[in-house]
Amino acid sequence: MDIWTLLDQQQEKFLRRKTARFDFAKWPKAEIRNLIAKMRRVMKKANGIGLSANQIGLDLNIFVAQVENKFYAVFVEDVEVR
Repeated sequence: MDIWTLLDQQQEKFLRRKTARFDFAKWPKAEIRNLIAKMRRVMKKANGIGLSANQIGLDLNIFVAQVENKFYAVFVEDVEVR
């Protein structure tokens, strides 16, 4: 799986648009764990400290990061704000 860049016009268009909020009801826990693991592997392979799902072609509002040996996975869920 490659990291998308702004050098490709189609990828740039995708990278600049707003991503979809994550719906936990639509994802089994095992698939969420697999997604996080995949994103972490891609991030580490690129020697990065963070990676957004849209950087690998996924229209999801998720990012992973590793700071000072602590790993984080952040999801923005579709919630109603009152």
